[in-house]
Amino acid sequence: MYDPRWRELLGNFPQAFSHIGYINSVFALCRARKAAGRSTVEPTLPETAARKILFMQRLLLNTGEPEGGGPVEGIANELKHLMNVLRGIFFRTAEGRVAYEEMADSSVYRRYVDCSRHLQRFDPRLLRSREERMAFWINLFNVMVIHGVIELGIRDSVREVPRFFRRICYLIGGLEFSADDIEHGILRGNHRFPHSLLHPFGQQDPRRSQLIEPMDPRIHFALVCASSSCPPIEIYSAETLDEDLEVSGKTFLNSGGVRIDCETCTIWLPKVFDWYGEDFGRTEEERLLFIAPYLYRNEDRQYLVQNAGRFRVKYDPYDWRLNRT
Repeated sequence: MYDPRWRELLGNFPQAFSHIGYINSVFALCRARKAAGRSTVEPTLPETAARKILFMQRLLLNTGEPEGGGPVEGIANELKHLMNVLRGIFFRTAEGRVAYEEMADSSVYRRYVDCSRHLQRFDPRLLRSREERMAFWINLFNVMVIHGVIELGIRDSVREVPRFFRRICYLIGGLEFSADDIEHGILRGNHRFPHSLLHPFGQQDPRRSQLIEPMDPRIHFALVCASSSCPPIEIYSAETLDEDLEVSGKTFLNSGGVRIDCETCTIWLPKVFDWYGEDFGRTEEERLLFIAPYLYRNEDRQYLVQNAGRFRVKYDPYDWRLNRT
């Protein structure tokens, strides 16, 4: 009943076991009454759905048949476009935030959901180049997270839903891909989750065909997790991917992401460098040398390069509150 990734207890042990017994009893009574020909009120949720929620299994966001047919090659671009339209419509200038909770009843959101259903017929093998695969999966991860926030009615933080990134997923070409599958399985080259002993994809998993190796650590500047500490939401194109990732790195690291105190030789880094430090280098010195070229101030860049081995590194707490812009 403990999640090693988030380092927190799950459920409310031992009451969860009595809850399971209660739910099973309700289902048993309903089935018995139905078999005896007596009228009864069926449970609000089908048994499979109730068990799925109870045991925190995956939640498919793009179930159902899409309206109409047509080609699906450009579906990622259409999803990005619709999500940007939604964010523009529901941005509240006075509050400086995106009102995700108001999107669910809009016609644009319904168009987005229908568009996401076309992913069921999309074959990822159509993505030929490394750049095409990276841009597609980065963009899909970002829109999937926002889709999950809207669908689950999240108001303040994705941590309202335990295992959020493991639960939300799309059906793509007949295979399920969760947000974690995309981030760690595909974009991180099947690297283990933080604090995990297992790789996302096993040796026989057909999704391994989409692995991007070697991993590009700049993906951490591009993946959006709907929190105040995550990078801003951008659109990534295969044609300009390298430039896009460079801009994302500079934006993320210079907008309060990195702070340097030359007097005490101390540097504060975003939490992502703590969680995924080895993605950026084997040692803290290598990681600081990776960061240096992205800093705007020439004095900071030079000082960091000259003293990378002397710095005391600290990590800022991660702000899981819903991102506002």
